[in-house]
Amino acid sequence: RMEQECGIVHLSSGDLLRDEVRRDTVLGRQVKEVMASGGLVSSAVIVTLIRRVMRTHGPGKRVLLDGFPRSLQNATDLVELCGHPELAINLQCDDTVLIERILKRKEESDASAVSKSGQDEADKGRADDNIHTALERLRTYHKYHKTTLDWLQEQHVPVVNIDCSGSAEHVWEQLLAIGRLMRPACWIDETSLLD
Repeated sequence: RMEQECGIVHLSSGDLLRDEVRRDTVLGRQVKEVMASGGLVSSAVIVTLIRRVMRTHGPGKRVLLDGFPRSLQNATDLVELCGHPELAINLQCDDTVLIERILKRKEESDASAVSKSGQDEADKGRADDNIHTALERLRTYHKYHKTTLDWLQEQHVPVVNIDCSGSAEHVWEQLLAIGRLMRPACWIDETSLLD
């Protein structure tokens, strides 16, 4: 919706990775186990994927990097790739609410799979939607999050905090307000993408 309503290119690091796994690429096979365990995929892999997708969009596009940066290495790689971002959006939500949402998404996915006959593996829900992986993802998040946020602030990147514990519509309204106010978030240097 951000793309349609605000003209922002939305790149989700998780979606990019899941697509590589689904297509059974060499890269997908390399990251599948890390993702299934809830670990953090290397910054080099994420930057490679983002760089590849950014090549398809012209320079000067506003870009929302969803789920990136997740570590200090991601953040420094981001600055190398795009320059300093205009802002960072920090989605805040209680861990318990996050776990409940992940488990609910799994239940809904399982219920949907039961109702569809002949569903193939690609149409099933996320393999990482389970309590063990969710807890590990949260541990990983807490391990890297503060350091990354501190670094962004040290680089004078404004951090906008959004309360995500409410309804999806409430979160959307907050994101939409920010999206409509954004200038181009980063300018893509086409010559650096050709490397």
